[in-house]
Amino acid sequence: MTTMPGIIYPPNLEFDYLVQRPQQLLKSLSELGVTVYFLNQPAYHQGQYQGIERYNQHLFLFHHTEPSYPATTRPVIYYSNPAQVDIIRGYNPCLIVFDSLDEPVGEFSSWQPYYHQAVSSADLVLAASDKLYARAEAINPHTHLLPNGCDYNYFKRARSNQFIPPDLPELGRAVIGYMGAVASWCDLELLDKLAQVFPDCSLLIIGPLYNVRNIPLRSNIHWLGYKAYEELIYYAGYFDVGIIPFKQSEMTAAVNPIKMWEYMAMGIPVVTTALPETQKYSEELYYSPGRQDFINNVRRALKQENWEKCERRMTLARENSWMARAEQMLEAIQERLRAKAIPSGQNLPIPASASPYKRKNWFYQGEHVHFQSRAKTYAVPRQKENLREIVISAPPVLSAICLHHMNREQAAYSFDIIKQTPAGLNTGGNQVAISIQTANSFHYKNGQKPYLPGEYPC
Repeated sequence: MTTMPGIIYPPNLEFDYLVQRPQQLLKSLSELGVTVYFLNQPAYHQGQYQGIERYNQHLFLFHHTEPSYPATTRPVIYYSNPAQVDIIRGYNPCLIVFDSLDEPVGEFSSWQPYYHQAVSSADLVLAASDKLYARAEAINPHTHLLPNGCDYNYFKRARSNQFIPPDLPELGRAVIGYMGAVASWCDLELLDKLAQVFPDCSLLIIGPLYNVRNIPLRSNIHWLGYKAYEELIYYAGYFDVGIIPFKQSEMTAAVNPIKMWEYMAMGIPVVTTALPETQKYSEELYYSPGRQDFINNVRRALKQENWEKCERRMTLARENSWMARAEQMLEAIQERLRAKAIPSGQNLPIPASASPYKRKNWFYQGEHVHFQSRAKTYAVPRQKENLREIVISAPPVLSAICLHHMNREQAAYSFDIIKQTPAGLNTGGNQVAISIQTANSFHYKNGQKPYLPGEYPC
């Protein structure tokens, strides 16, 4: 077996913000023993970080710091932004891997001028969906289909969550949840319609506004904004149904939704619009050709669930974990190294100056968020600090008990504190009861009785 010389990911993403496919694959590869240099692209955050952090034994984060290694070391370059095609050879690569994540159209049309060169010049192309695979394979025969996946071991923990986030609103008898960026590809009119059709249910929306400003305002739609990856399961654990309300477009036709796998890892029913990649799993989820079908499927998901369906979804998610994807990626890279007769070279060195990794506290600047309803437009001011408008959390609290004394919109907590929080801690809101799902009952909200399969709770 060919020895891996180490992988470098050029600066394109912020490691801690909106954890995506590249971060997940590289984390998993490092757990397989591959040395990884992740060159961080800073997003909005509190403070500027400089230097090198050691995330784990084999993964290193470079902040405003260029990697240094001997000229005889030739790493594998893995990149996902086609606009970087002209700079990657500066890293002296032995192999170039381009990851085709999205169709270079619509919201990603800026990639179009670079796409063909990125695909044609790569030694190996990874494609996240069938459509992306067909497009890339027509240019480069060394194209490998590698769909998205999920961190199964993380998201399955949502089923046993008993922590109550401080900003969790009072919830209806069932929760219809969305987790991800709220962007132009989301059908906001469909969300508004769901809120009207299911007035006794809560729509819990977890994720930042990406390129939209006007979003529907209803008393049962709760826009909680961006949450750190480590905190997602403490909100998603309250979902009864996970939705993928994407518009149909040339761009979304090539999307293999990560949230599809994450919802399934949680065991909850998944309702999706007509995306080709979700249609493959129509027996495990609720595929909806139109808006009315989507609404009807939400009703069915709440009414017709059973333990066997839950088990099938979780099994499928476990088989499609990021670790499984990383193993496939590693095999494809090693195969290309052998095919090109690239000799085993020096591995990327372990940076001597690396400090232990610390998760960042994120702050985001911006204008007012405008909420739109049929009656009027509402301007919701964001939390302010030093006359600059920011969103999201305050710095981590010193003790979990402090949560009880803080305003919900100001409270924040760290992952380490959450892990230590007693299951019965009252954080100031209504105590939300959670029961582990069994063959006959499902988790329930706000102390209300469990509902049985076939019983519509709204």
